Amino acid sequence: MAWRGGSFSVGFTSTVFCSVQKMDTVGVKVLETAEDIQERRQQVLDRYRRFKELSMVRRQKLEDSFRFQFFRRDADELEKWIQEKLQIASDENYKDPSNLQGKLQKHQAFEAEVQANAEAIIKLDETGNLMITEGHFASEMIRVSFRAALFVCQNRLEELHRLWDLLLQKTKEKGMRLLQAQKLVQYLRECEDALDWISDKVRNISCN
Repeated sequence: MAWRGGSFSVGFTSTVFCSVQKMDTVGVKVLETAEDIQERRQQVLDRYRRFKELSMVRRQKLEDSFRFQFFRRDADELEKWIQEKLQIASDENYKDPSNLQGKLQKHQAFEAEVQANAEAIIKLDETGNLMITEGHFASEMIRVSFRAALFVCQNRLEELHRLWDLLLQKTKEKGMRLLQAQKLVQYLRECEDALDWISDKVRNISCN
């Protein structure tokens, strides 16, 4: 029996006919007519078609699972990084007026680092949204099996965006607070210089 391009060769009918003659001796139903043989042939083809469909579904499930595992790994790493940066952005070191210029320079480098990593969430967005879109248009069998993963994917994207927006907000606020603190220190220094100048003039007048 030969298999070529998803259909049986011309020799299928004669091969089956010879085989069923032997099967008759052990009590198996004999395919006596061409209609019987064609029916059996169709049954085999239908089973093979079903087998290919199930194989395709299984392969798709494995590929989806593989992509989801990578998505979850990247999402976990990004969330960990954001949480670490949030601690830095939430630090209120601007309340200590010492070395404000150095703190401001360090924060500017921190802002640049945050902006440089914006591409990470963009790529994760693309991957996650592609998985969600493909899940909506997948076959019912694939969609049902992957529904939980798609739900997790959607939730992770929403949470990461919330944390990312919070990081940007905190980073901006800290930068503003450092600038305000620097201006306040400068203003107080100028006030002190002015008071010293006034005191000096008052002493000169008193001496005269």
